[in-house]
Amino acid sequence: MAKLLRLIRNKYRAFTLIETMITLAICCGMLLIGSLQLQKYQHRLIFDNTVREVNAALDQASRISTIKGHAVTVIFSEDQHYIKLIGGGHEKQVNIDKNIDIKGLNKFVFTKTGRSVPGTITFSGYGMKKAVKYQMLWGRMAK
Repeated sequence: MAKLLRLIRNKYRAFTLIETMITLAICCGMLLIGSLQLQKYQHRLIFDNTVREVNAALDQASRISTIKGHAVTVIFSEDQHYIKLIGGGHEKQVNIDKNIDIKGLNKFVFTKTGRSVPGTITFSGYGMKKAVKYQMLWGRMAK
């Protein structure tokens, strides 16, 4: 009888519970690292897109003032997280992610010729920070 049990055990070998738990722990660790990297990548995309969106809004305001010959005011609401372009018969609102703070964009004005006072906009959020220097001339950002 003991010989028969030994034959059955040797015939049907499998992983032990400890080996299965170790394999499962390694797989879970790899999934956790991957999901953290995905979240970091998503935050980076949101941050970069916000910077591009604000720059595009400023470019548009400058071009409107140049083409229409009207001054355009850019209003940034820190509480409600939006940028509003007003002037030249246009009014446009751009919503900003609530986790991103923008400094240096309060009551910004473009003259009738599309010019603005030089300044720096500082973006911060999601553990990232970026400062963009700007001066608009003739509807385009001076590099």
